[in-house]
Amino acid sequence: MFPAPSKYFLCKNRLNVIIPSTCAENNNLAFLICSCYNEIMEEEKKKLSWPLVGNGHIIDFLSGSVKNNNLAHTYIFHGPDNLGKTTAANFFAQILLCHRNSEGLPCGECSSCKKFSVNANKTEYKEEYSLGGAHGDLYLIKKEKDKKNISIGQIREFIRKLGMSSFLNSYKIGIIKHADSLSIEAANALLKTLEEPQKKVIIILVATDIGALPATVVSRGQVLKFNPVGFDVIYDYLIKERSVSRSAAKNFSRICLGRPALAVKFFEDKEFYDNYLKRVNVFLNFLNQDINGRLQSVEELAAPCGAGPEAAVSVGRILEIWLGLSRDLLLLEFNHAELIQHEIALKELMAAKAKLNLENLLNLTVALRQADKYIKANVSPKLVLERVAVSI
Repeated sequence: MFPAPSKYFLCKNRLNVIIPSTCAENNNLAFLICSCYNEIMEEEKKKLSWPLVGNGHIIDFLSGSVKNNNLAHTYIFHGPDNLGKTTAANFFAQILLCHRNSEGLPCGECSSCKKFSVNANKTEYKEEYSLGGAHGDLYLIKKEKDKKNISIGQIREFIRKLGMSSFLNSYKIGIIKHADSLSIEAANALLKTLEEPQKKVIIILVATDIGALPATVVSRGQVLKFNPVGFDVIYDYLIKERSVSRSAAKNFSRICLGRPALAVKFFEDKEFYDNYLKRVNVFLNFLNQDINGRLQSVEELAAPCGAGPEAAVSVGRILEIWLGLSRDLLLLEFNHAELIQHEIALKELMAAKAKLNLENLLNLTVALRQADKYIKANVSPKLVLERVAVSI
């Protein structure tokens, strides 16, 4: 026990540590205290933090579940794309598989953690996370390219792997991305596993539209909803963590509509951002073109989208952008320019609004929402865009 001294000594070691003056007289003891403190701080630095921007309620709930050893057998992460649902699922898996996690966080140093593609010194934030690397106790399935659904064959193989013994005598974790695209047969096959959960097996379903999942599947899981993140939170993250300029951070924070991973992609991928702006300009230029010009613009826009399910996804994203622009036009109609999503195109939006009355704007919004329904009903993506062009 140290006596309560009236003066303190500032240790000039690797870190500044305040040590009682009575200990300062004993150089060896002071050095030992500093060394121990520094070692503790170095260990703290190595700990990983949740790679999420916003949605603190998700972090608190999952961290609390780990600390209290109160884990569900099935989790359902749902919410809009680009919020970090897959990222959260991967990090949660890393915590559970870590050999020496503490305070609900992975150590980042054990053999299990090293199998995860995570830089322990830098928070990465990408929706397309590198899932578990070569970890033998983590399995991922997702909808295959050019396929509409996750097949029953995929689910059967997934269940088979989860039924095998753990490589590292730990949890077996399965992540199903695009879970809302499970075929009826696949969902029924999965349900049997959810109804009879195995010990130390956890399944995480990641979905955009929870309504597309069978109610029987939803009822078997712990549902966690990911919400869009506030403009200010994303803005601060881009500036502090990504060194984005203030003007660019403001722009990306607005057009991402509360989706941090999308804001990051705008910053990191210039081609992706330019393509986004191209889709904005096509819509705004419709009002300056005759019907032939509009159809030609649609032809150029639809050509890179290809065909099949991937084309439907691409055109769905185009419609999402156009719906955002129609919303901006309505906001400008009611003098709420401070709320618009595409402030970067304010001048062009004002020019477009001058050519449309309120009835035109409402009809345009209805046409775009109807187009979105057509896409989901498997109508030809190109025909859907042409219908929108004709209706303006």
